[in-house]
Amino acid sequence: MQAIGANLIAMVGGIRSLLVSLALIAVAAWPGSARAGEVVRASCHASTVLNAGPDHPELPPTNEWVCDNTDFADSPPVAWLFFTPTDIAGMQVTHFVTDIGRFQTMTLIAMGPDGPVRSRSYRMADVDIYANGPKFALPLPDLAGATGLVVAIEKPWTARLSTRAWLQDQHGDADSLGWSHEGMLAVAVVIGMILVSLFHHVAAYSLMRQRAALWMTATLGSLLLLTLTASGMIHFVLDLRLGTIVWLSTLALFAPACIGAGLLTHHMTDAELGENRRKLLQGGAIATFTIVTLLCLPLEPLRPLGPVVLLVLPVLLFIGAAAACAEALGNGCTRARFHMAMWGSMALVYVANASRATGLAVGSDWIDFLLFGGTMLTATFGTMAMVSNVDSIRQEKERESARLDALTNLIDLDPLTGIFNRRAFEQRFVELRSDGFHALAVVDLDHFKMVNDQFGHTTGDRVLQEVAAVLASDRDGIAFRMGGEEFVVMLRGSHIQQRAEQMRRAITIRIANEVDGIDGPITASMGLIESPPGGASTMRQLYSHADRLLYEAKYSGRNRLISERIQVFDAPARERRVQDRRQAVRP
Repeated sequence: MQAIGANLIAMVGGIRSLLVSLALIAVAAWPGSARAGEVVRASCHASTVLNAGPDHPELPPTNEWVCDNTDFADSPPVAWLFFTPTDIAGMQVTHFVTDIGRFQTMTLIAMGPDGPVRSRSYRMADVDIYANGPKFALPLPDLAGATGLVVAIEKPWTARLSTRAWLQDQHGDADSLGWSHEGMLAVAVVIGMILVSLFHHVAAYSLMRQRAALWMTATLGSLLLLTLTASGMIHFVLDLRLGTIVWLSTLALFAPACIGAGLLTHHMTDAELGENRRKLLQGGAIATFTIVTLLCLPLEPLRPLGPVVLLVLPVLLFIGAAAACAEALGNGCTRARFHMAMWGSMALVYVANASRATGLAVGSDWIDFLLFGGTMLTATFGTMAMVSNVDSIRQEKERESARLDALTNLIDLDPLTGIFNRRAFEQRFVELRSDGFHALAVVDLDHFKMVNDQFGHTTGDRVLQEVAAVLASDRDGIAFRMGGEEFVVMLRGSHIQQRAEQMRRAITIRIANEVDGIDGPITASMGLIESPPGGASTMRQLYSHADRLLYEAKYSGRNRLISERIQVFDAPARERRVQDRRQAVRP
């Protein structure tokens, strides 16, 4: 199952590459954009404590206006935008378009030569037009005869309401406000690729049942939610009010880091990541998500805290994740490199969001590509970490199998002589017979008890070791120690009887040359039975037959070999011939 899971995960890279290629072709072949007219950005902005009213708005004094794209306040009591006569000259703008964000009241004021002439005021509940991208649109008041437009945003919760705002004209219902169709198509491809990885990891988890795979699935789900909210695609999926979308967008921004922390801690073993570091990172993720959830509440005392806290929280979490990855790398965890790259890609997402939220990238479209590119890289490196994990599991299984094989060999080996024992003989007999070992010899030392009694058990052990060395020397033979001074040798090939006799005689010579302190020859007796491959003899039958021949050698004077060869007959054919002869002699 794990091998299947590894193959499934490995397919993601190919599928993703195919989707990217198709996306590039589709974008290149996409017909002319149906996007509404070119955007018009405000020339000046201001932040005041004054209250704006739709009938008699108190505009900021001239010296408080900043006519460049700098010094945007995070959450002033009132944020002002001024579209000068030059900005809207010759333009038939119809809508004010800005990013999703929480506010109390938004007032659009048409300015004439002598001051305000018309205005429209909106609350969040009045918003019902969602543009392409993470944006909404408000219809402008009648600008006939107007020389400019002032927008007053009361109690904004984010600078994005000012820094990401523009005017746009919509000629017909088919025209799209906000981003172009090409941009939305590119985002749709990113969503499709994340969905491929998501479904794939769901399948992988169903096969492998690994907790890390479940956390990776949750991480991809959070990245999908982030992409849907950050791109505004969620408008096409769910019918939600603006307040709900703002709340969901904020949670979606932090969910990948919080869930990714769980993935990181559950993907590392105790030997790779210390318990203290693990608990610290998990606690930081829980605390971060709790604080973010609280900051999403529409409570006025929380409004000034939001921008600062939401910028600081991910920094602390990223530092904790980097420290955890560094510790795992130091402990030899190679897949921590992919986690490090994953968190680095996630950092791009938060840098991009911070840039467009604080006004550092006013009017820069590349910041959106950076956000979605970072999201895609996060999913890619997360998948690579899981592939690396599957490969590590495979390697660990191979090492475990090798350890089991080694342990099995130890169990099957005689500790004194180093050759196979009785257990190995009984378990491997059938396999050896199928490999051509059709001869079985039982070897027993003559008068071995006298060796132990006269020269000691240490010398007796040395004798047994030399006997095993002789019996294991035949290249087409496998030796087993059955217990005490009794051995079994299974042989294959030609000239088996001659080779068995050479081994039997070599025992005496080797003991005399290698074992000191023995003043007489040590001989061996052997019983050899040859059973051709076609024979149906069992292990017990062959061993009993060879053992009987061994005792015949013992009773015949020892120090000799007695062998037999079993003849194989076709019993059914023989019975038929006997039956035919009986029928022939019947009257």
